[in-house]
Amino acid sequence: MSVSRLNRSSQPLPATPVRTAARERNQHARQDAESLTDRDRELIYQATGQRIRPGEPNPGWINALAAAIAADRAAGKLAPGQEVTAVYLKDLARRYDQNPTGRNPVTGYLEPALRHLSQQGGGGGRLDVTA
Repeated sequence: MSVSRLNRSSQPLPATPVRTAARERNQHARQDAESLTDRDRELIYQATGQRIRPGEPNPGWINALAAAIAADRAAGKLAPGQEVTAVYLKDLARRYDQNPTGRNPVTGYLEPALRHLSQQGGGGGRLDVTA
């Protein structure tokens, strides 16, 4: 191999945003947050300490529990007026546990969320028909 080949300057690679997918995911989560109910927001606050106020034009980053509940609301997995229950939260954690990545971002929030629900009367599958 010649010296000229070793000293040859290489062209820099074009800069590409590495975290585009994460930005898009956060944008969708912020948009989905509009579908959270007041009780969802209180549960999220009690479990995570993050307050997500309704009607904020850009609430910024939201935690994994809030993002998961908001996505399920937006997708119709949690119907309007359907309360988040202990069964739902345990199923949410189970779905993440079965994810091939092995990462469960809601694990740390599960116990405080379940504790909040039990203090509120369990959220035992009641359906709010006033919504």
